[in-house]
Amino acid sequence: MSSLNCKTTICVVCLGKPKYRCPGCRVPYCSVSCFRNHKGDSVHLRNLLLNPHLRELMVNLDQGNDKAKLMKAYMQEPLFVEFADCCLRIVEPPQDEDS
Repeated sequence: MSSLNCKTTICVVCLGKPKYRCPGCRVPYCSVSCFRNHKGDSVHLRNLLLNPHLRELMVNLDQGNDKAKLMKAYMQEPLFVEFADCCLRIVEPPQDEDS
């Protein structure tokens, strides 16, 4: 837990000062509530990645020559959009309106 003493470390959910790390992925979080939010997003992402069609899209995107063109096409696929939204919620959690 010594790495949590770093002044630049923030909770992945609320951006507060973390006290703990997720046992699964080691990201910092500050409370049980934040852990539950993080865990819910992680489970959702994991379930999305089990979908063979999404996995095929991801491989094609990774191996494709024109990634911008592929991204534009894939953003028309509801499954890919759901995946992208889930990733964005994890990377940059929505801020509360009243903060």
